[in-house]
Amino acid sequence: MADRLSNAITQDELNALASIVRVGSVAYQELLKSESSLFTHPYFSSLKGRIWTNLVQMECELESHEPKFPFEFHQREFAYNQFIPELRTDNVILHIARSQSPDVLPYDARYKIELSNNNSILCRQLTFCPKEPQVYQEVPFYGLVVFGGRKTLFSTIQFPEPGFAGIADAIPVPLMESESTKKTVERKKATLKQKLLSKIEQEIS
Repeated sequence: MADRLSNAITQDELNALASIVRVGSVAYQELLKSESSLFTHPYFSSLKGRIWTNLVQMECELESHEPKFPFEFHQREFAYNQFIPELRTDNVILHIARSQSPDVLPYDARYKIELSNNNSILCRQLTFCPKEPQVYQEVPFYGLVVFGGRKTLFSTIQFPEPGFAGIADAIPVPLMESESTKKTVERKKATLKQKLLSKIEQEIS
């Protein structure tokens, strides 16, 4: 599987994922340090991690509208009008999640367990394509773009073992910034923060 995974993600795709994680994380850190931030109240302390995840997910949606975005953007819907972004190519299906470290899978869920079976060689070989009778095709690998870090930001693509039992393989997401990248992050961060504040105003008005 490792040999195939080495070609499953392109450099353009890695760069796009790095931008999403960087911008969402920088916006979160600025909101966290803001004196007017909701995070200053102890009642909101348990929401910090969730808001960080939501900001990265929101940035994923924002960047999906860019002309050269290298993924197909979809939204997976759950009960109670909950949505998460889903990025797809012919090779992979990716979800975004926060984790304690690059070596720890995020929490499991039924859809994650089911999709992790895409990483089974047997399941991939026996997937039938209904649009093309008598033709078999391999399903995309399933991965999670995980991020986190209390002091140093990290991000990696984890490919879980079938059944979500562990990590079968991983590809680091490069987070190093150049001067030109920093300017782009600043611009995108401002847009993301404005969208978040607008969303909050709409929900409380």
